[in-house]
Amino acid sequence: MAPIISEINPHLLEGLDPENRGLCTLEATVVTGLEEVACEECKEKLGANCVVARGRLFIDVNPEQVPEVLKLRSIDNVNIVLSMVKNFSFPSEREKCFEQLYMLAEKPDWKKGMEVWRKTLGFEEEPIKEEKLLTQDFCQPRPDIDLKMMKSTSQIVNNIPRALLPKHLKLDEDGLAKEDEVQQPEENDSVEENKEVSHTLDYCLSGPKFRVSCNRTGSGHIFGSPEAARQFGAGINEKFNWPVDLKNFDLEVILYIDNEFVYVALALTREALFKRNLTNFGRTNLRATLCYNMVRLAAPKPGEVVIDPMCGGATIPMEGSLTYTKSFHLGGDNFGQAVKRSRDNIDWLVKKGNSMPIDVAQWDATKLPLREQCVDIMVSDLPFGKRIGSKTDNRVLYFHALLEMARVTRIKTGRAVLLTYDHRSMIKSIKRVHTLWKSGASRTVNVGGLSAVIYILHRTSLLCDTGLRKDLKNKEKSSPVSPGGSATN
Repeated sequence: MAPIISEINPHLLEGLDPENRGLCTLEATVVTGLEEVACEECKEKLGANCVVARGRLFIDVNPEQVPEVLKLRSIDNVNIVLSMVKNFSFPSEREKCFEQLYMLAEKPDWKKGMEVWRKTLGFEEEPIKEEKLLTQDFCQPRPDIDLKMMKSTSQIVNNIPRALLPKHLKLDEDGLAKEDEVQQPEENDSVEENKEVSHTLDYCLSGPKFRVSCNRTGSGHIFGSPEAARQFGAGINEKFNWPVDLKNFDLEVILYIDNEFVYVALALTREALFKRNLTNFGRTNLRATLCYNMVRLAAPKPGEVVIDPMCGGATIPMEGSLTYTKSFHLGGDNFGQAVKRSRDNIDWLVKKGNSMPIDVAQWDATKLPLREQCVDIMVSDLPFGKRIGSKTDNRVLYFHALLEMARVTRIKTGRAVLLTYDHRSMIKSIKRVHTLWKSGASRTVNVGGLSAVIYILHRTSLLCDTGLRKDLKNKEKSSPVSPGGSATN
């Protein structure tokens, strides 16, 4: 498992040195659990130095290589890191913390970072026209606005003085939040907040419109994420006279706080890179970046046939056909609407000028209309048993699907890369077909907050296990199995 971010040594990242204009440090967010796969792609295509942390990579590249980083298939978002502090000690007084966060705007290497941001996003103006020294101690705190969305389960509720907490966070004598005192958003708060923004916009005459997004983790802080963003944003506003716009912004500044580990970055992606390829969405669409990583784990070779027997919206076959163009990719599903959605998605990509060795069909994943030993690789997102199917159905479906995959997959060289959240059903099914499939490495990944697993299986040299086939036929006679195989991804 990749180390947590606070274990990173900033000195390993040469691009953070303000004097080194030939390198900049980028943060690339990736699917948690697949950091090493993304790192391999980065080294293979860019030859760059990568530092791996949980859910992200830090990459040192030449500023001219940034467009190439944005073309990587395994990363979700890209930010340029301006500064990174490993031991950022926060005082025990809120006012002192606010002062630190406000003055933090003085530390980053804004010029190098903003130049990369301007070239990447095509901002026409020169963003930094003047710099001022910060003269105030900190911005006036507004806990009535900044803390009103905080939940009573937050780790830092008990760290904040009771007098500053909104009504819905104040505890009664039994230590429970009073449900009847949940604070509703008041019109006065919105008016006052809008006045502050309007005043800032009138005062700041030029430069990119910006906002600060704070991602904070840790239980020892005595301030909330919005409070940290307010103070840091106020420091940026005074330093550069940039206008603040929380919705229609040009520039997003990211402040990351993990206990005493702090770094500042600028977003280089307006929209997450995994939102590609699809125009027609199902209920359980898989991220394109996760699809690419699964296909990469299968390592298709030229001329090999790659099949997704439960393709849903064809996210996996499309990503495979766009990146491994010398292999043939085929998807299928038993749900007619999913097949139609797949064709629409493929047609949209073809109209954009993509030449894709791909096709889709409607079939039952437990009874594939394919001859034996004709497929090289199976890559599929199996039903989790949450939105699609159930864990009871999965116990039957997984076993039948693995048997059918073994029938059509080449012995010895065939392999399968399968994703599922239903670990128990999958492990039981793999044990039942151990004569046909040899279990290899597995990777735990974060899929929408669920801890799913990617299983890598290798086809054994046994052509067919007659005992399993007889057992299957006997069970079909006693209780017929309904067709399966819809993932709607």
